[in-house]
Amino acid sequence: MTLASTARRDRQMVRLLTLLKVLNEGGRPSIYELAARFHTRRETIYRDLRALQAIGYPIVGDAEGRLSHPSLAPEARAIIPPVLLTQKELAALVWATKQVGSKQPFRAGLDSALLKLQSLAPGQEGRLGLVLGGIFGGWARGTKDYTEFQPIILQLVEAIVAHRRCLVDYQAPHRDRPKKFRYDPYRLLSIQGLLYCVGQMPAYSSLVTLAIDRIHSLTITEEPFSVDPKFDLKKYEAEAFGVTWDKPMTVVVRFRPDQAPYVREREWHPTQKLRTLRDGRLELTFRAGGTFEITRWILGWGDAAEVVRPLSLRQAVAAIHRSAASLYRQRRGAARKTL
Repeated sequence: MTLASTARRDRQMVRLLTLLKVLNEGGRPSIYELAARFHTRRETIYRDLRALQAIGYPIVGDAEGRLSHPSLAPEARAIIPPVLLTQKELAALVWATKQVGSKQPFRAGLDSALLKLQSLAPGQEGRLGLVLGGIFGGWARGTKDYTEFQPIILQLVEAIVAHRRCLVDYQAPHRDRPKKFRYDPYRLLSIQGLLYCVGQMPAYSSLVTLAIDRIHSLTITEEPFSVDPKFDLKKYEAEAFGVTWDKPMTVVVRFRPDQAPYVREREWHPTQKLRTLRDGRLELTFRAGGTFEITRWILGWGDAAEVVRPLSLRQAVAAIHRSAASLYRQRRGAARKTL
């Protein structure tokens, strides 16, 4: 979603909320009056009225059903109670909604839910909600589009709650075609903006983490399953560096002095410990599993990071650096020949 489209959506949300408040006050303003009030076209007001109807607000017109003088149904106004949201609570809701990108599942539902909550907030807090949407902004890179996976996510939720085994059609990155297998889903995970399900395959004793966007189809069976009593999500979170869970290892990485401030200001893992060395370098120690993800993270620091322990990780990172250097030397030689 572009910045321009985001701004248009925010303006529409503000207009919808204000329109709802006007209708909730009673009276029957005409479409012409509403268009003049919001400095927009009649077609836009009609579209906004349909949007309010779509999220559950009973908008009524005249005896023939025409919306030339719209209003909120009297019975709806009678049952809407005031919700005493504080400024902090309303700001938290708007902030949370803004953190969910447009490609995340159920994004539209968050917008409509927030609109309803803002419409119920009392005077000052309600007015605050009108402007907060235009204050908070941000973006993310390397995201995935999960909008089409909402049905699969809801199926997983149902299977997790009912403890029902699933038949999954799943395509791993290294496979040419999907593979079918039985799967017991334990928990849905959101890790750095990406969605996963952790559970077990009956044929294996170890945990299996599936990427939601690689599930081609999912069928909930009538076969029940029991969660392994050894499964501990907190332990899983504490021992994994990213998504993949492996046997934890103690990792020691030393960073150049110029990169030390950037390393120090973040928590890279809950178990991390920091130590400043005499030469100004910063030593980071943590205990976690997931060799592939740890290696990729270290490589992101380039020559500013040196692996001290474990030896196997140090050797793996060094080999990748040598391979990359060789690749660039070959490319440089090829470039010179073409010149």
